[in-house]
Amino acid sequence: MEKAYTILFWVGVIYTLVTFVVGDLLGAIHLDSHFDIHADSHGGFSLFPLKPITIVSFITVFGGIGILGTRYKLNAVIIFIAAAVLGIVVSFLLYRFVLIPLYKAQNTSAVSQSKLIGMKAKVISPILENGFGTISYTVNGSKYNAPAQHVSKRSIAQGQDVMIYLIKGNVFYVEPLEEEN
Repeated sequence: MEKAYTILFWVGVIYTLVTFVVGDLLGAIHLDSHFDIHADSHGGFSLFPLKPITIVSFITVFGGIGILGTRYKLNAVIIFIAAAVLGIVVSFLLYRFVLIPLYKAQNTSAVSQSKLIGMKAKVISPILENGFGTISYTVNGSKYNAPAQHVSKRSIAQGQDVMIYLIKGNVFYVEPLEEEN
């Protein structure tokens, strides 16, 4: 049984290391992914606790406690129960005191698109006539870019200030704040 505990422990450790390295690598080259959390009708979060991090933490703790118990020659049933209980406790604590606060913080930093209407933005790549360009806007100290088009399909020069008039299909429809002469 010690071999099974050892395999579980090392699978958890290796998975954690690989995801940490790959996550840092992807984060450094901006290939990270995004996910949404929706609040339920009661104002709470509908966040399911079986996430890869909680599963891997359970596997790692379960394997580690199993290794320790077999090395100290404890009863196999007691080892299994203790490893399972401690694995669940650690996973729960990680979920409750790390994941939920992180998800809540991420959820509250997002701004709904309706609140962006009327905001000032700057054209960072020219908006072409009957075409698209890119705007940049700042919300809560964070800078965002978005595809944009003039409301009347006219061109807008790079560097010009615009107002976000409408957002439809993730395209920001804008109007210049000052008409160029």
